[in-house]
Amino acid sequence: MSKLQNMRIIEIPKFRAVSSGANTFDAIFGDGGFDQWIGTHTHLIKELLYECPDFMWHENNDINQTVWIWAIKDDITEADTAPYEIIEFKGGMYLVATADENTPDDLNETVNCMIKWIENSDVFEKGDYPVSGMCNMPNGNGVIDKALGIAQQQIFLPLKFISKPVKK
Repeated sequence: MSKLQNMRIIEIPKFRAVSSGANTFDAIFGDGGFDQWIGTHTHLIKELLYECPDFMWHENNDINQTVWIWAIKDDITEADTAPYEIIEFKGGMYLVATADENTPDDLNETVNCMIKWIENSDVFEKGDYPVSGMCNMPNGNGVIDKALGIAQQQIFLPLKFISKPVKK
């Protein structure tokens, strides 16, 4: 197996999250959408020392059905998150790399490199949750990205160990 080529493999434990549900970008980011709701409910979000408390993916690889989740504190109930649902994110192993969200060629090149690495791995294969993979923005306030002149997007592709046939 080749080296990680500026990528990393991480394990994300399961956690509770408030979910936008599968929706369009307009419904999530438009007036009165999930993005505005999160902005007024940050007291519910689980504080982390490092990394982001949120992930986004396309439900069933449908680019028009996006899910955005945010990790929440342990004592939060659905009464606190109404009208949004609480889910349990099941966690898993992920191959992670970073690309410039504002540059489609960089995004495509990064994802293609990740897929090629998985295909050439003799230890891992593509996992299935979520099917599309996920992403987040590691610098949500944008200060670092503005200084760099890019929009860093972390890409997470699900992994699983290659299953070896059992000899009988």
